[in-house]
Amino acid sequence: MMHLLTRIRTNYYLKIMARFLEKRAKRYLLGGGLYLLKAPVPETIDSVVGIEKILIIRPNFRLGNALISTPVIDALRERFPSATIDYLATDKTLPLLQQRPVDNFYLLSRTAILRPWQCVTLCRRLRAQRYDLAVQVSGGSTSGFIVTRLIGARYSMGSRKDDQRLYNIEVDAKSSHAYDFIVSLTRPLGVVCRNRPLLQLTVQERYQAMEKIQQLIGLHSNHLSDSGFIAIFVGGHQKKRWPLAFWLTLIDNLEAHRIRYIVFLGPEEFRLLAPIEQRLMSSMYGYLCPPLPIRHFAAVLERARLLVTPDSGPMHLAAALDVATISLIRQKKSLAFVPREAYDTTLWRPEVSTVVEAILANVDRQNTTVLEQTAAVIG
Repeated sequence: MMHLLTRIRTNYYLKIMARFLEKRAKRYLLGGGLYLLKAPVPETIDSVVGIEKILIIRPNFRLGNALISTPVIDALRERFPSATIDYLATDKTLPLLQQRPVDNFYLLSRTAILRPWQCVTLCRRLRAQRYDLAVQVSGGSTSGFIVTRLIGARYSMGSRKDDQRLYNIEVDAKSSHAYDFIVSLTRPLGVVCRNRPLLQLTVQERYQAMEKIQQLIGLHSNHLSDSGFIAIFVGGHQKKRWPLAFWLTLIDNLEAHRIRYIVFLGPEEFRLLAPIEQRLMSSMYGYLCPPLPIRHFAAVLERARLLVTPDSGPMHLAAALDVATISLIRQKKSLAFVPREAYDTTLWRPEVSTVVEAILANVDRQNTTVLEQTAAVIG
């Protein structure tokens, strides 16, 4: 079973087919659910009482989607400080949610696709908890909606969809950007919600990251200024990827400009490992980082001066860690997900020369900021 799932995840055409079948099945499930289930009674967040147990629902396997949902946790914790807050996640995304103010996690595994009885057992466990409020984070998740209704919470909360009432507390969370959707979803709570993902690392994870960077670069100092590097993430989902020639040319340009960088490969980029590894063998400034557990990778990424990446999970990791990004975009729908702070840069189908110019401009801007801060301290 696991071999079949791996083949589907790593084969482009199988992924397209699996995604099509998944969407079709969810459409039928949603239609059947809306036909059979009674519409919830309209409520407002101020009218609900006795909220002692809350379940946040986001059973999605993509790292970026899990990260985007993280500000919801803090918003609910601030609005209901004494409540028990649980989270329905997946075994893949759980590490990104650790260290957040969550009391209990419930996990959905990929094997549930081939073992549907696992989903039934999970829903029974959740129903037994007798939640007061179930919060469906994604506006278009059919599986999330189904779970929200099946667990029998006293109240449900989610995004309004068309003219069909799906939840007791419905929010008009339409927005042009995924980060703004989360802010709109939590607005009825009456608390401030960060419009950027959140990730909290431990002291130990940061120490291990510094050791890994020193191991890669061959340094013997713990000073951040000595270990500054540009992170290059080679990966992405389906059509968001960039060809091997693009990355090899970028590597050559970074070498020519004497810019220190570390290359990270996505889990499905094993076909690019050999050529990139070979190109870096003669490199003076570049290093290839071996696969790392996701939180260890995040801690290393936090040390980067800048991340160059397609639309990907690491792009949202950088946003959560307040690391500057240069997002390489090939599809218009990706524009709704790119980080957009003043220090972030979005490039639409750029040439390598444009990427290099953006890297140099970002590095110069960071150097100028450091000099200005130093002068202010001295002054």
